[in-house]
Amino acid sequence: MNYLFNPNPNNRNNSMATLILRDTHILLEEKMKSLDKLKKETSIKIREAASHGDLKENGEYHAAREEQSFIVRKTQILQTHSPFKIIEYNEIETDVVGFGNKVTIQEQGKDKTEDYYLLGPIEFELDLYPLVITIHSPFGQAIVGKKVDEDFTLEIRGEDIKFKIISIEKITPKK
Repeated sequence: MNYLFNPNPNNRNNSMATLILRDTHILLEEKMKSLDKLKKETSIKIREAASHGDLKENGEYHAAREEQSFIVRKTQILQTHSPFKIIEYNEIETDVVGFGNKVTIQEQGKDKTEDYYLLGPIEFELDLYPLVITIHSPFGQAIVGKKVDEDFTLEIRGEDIKFKIISIEKITPKK
């Protein structure tokens, strides 16, 4: 079963597609298959628990229903981001901040830098990298197009905070 739509690169509607790394797309397909299998197994648990009689006081039944609700919700969250535009690692550039970059940022007045991974909502949902910021988030939008040594300001809790781009690297495939 194909869970995800892989758009034709020549399709004009690609501007509406969610950017996703090739490896993430493969993991997402695996996750969707796993969730589908789990949903089927949970349906069997629900039927078996329901066969035990009174559903009002049937803990097994309610636990299985709750588990199935969680599975359905997780599946819906992951599917809401399709269609996808798969980004290959060789397409990721480092001259300016963009999708697929590991960006080292320093907050003004602080000595320590932080590494952020500018990716999409699927990498965020699957928790594949530390400190993922999505390309559509306010922080992501503030850094897109910036170069090394360029400053930017972001309003955080009503206060303007200044940051500096220290480095831009290409995210590499996970081994």
